[in-house]
Amino acid sequence: MRPSEGNEAREYDAAPAVVWSQFAQDTAITLWPSFLAASVATMFFFAFFDPAMFGAGAAPPDWLADHRMAGYAVGFFFFWAICTLSSALTLYLVRTARPQGGNRADAGERTRELP
Repeated sequence: MRPSEGNEAREYDAAPAVVWSQFAQDTAITLWPSFLAASVATMFFFAFFDPAMFGAGAAPPDWLADHRMAGYAVGFFFFWAICTLSSALTLYLVRTARPQGGNRADAGERTRELP
């Protein structure tokens, strides 16, 4: 294979870069980690609690009494909502954080100037 052929092959192998809008990035940054956290929370929670046993001593709703999977789905979406709120709050706090005032050497010089 000649060197020029290898270079041409590399040009075609490079995929075009995908550019996401800021909103799309924020949505992905919020939803994906919250989805993973909700998945883990659902596994741990339902390892100990059976959704059909909720409301023992009371009549469970019809949709829950007949279908245990509905309880799992509701639990997962509950955990996903809570984790999404947590991720959105974290994203908000990171985006609105005040910039720190330079490096420590600058801070030391400023404090020495004070009487």
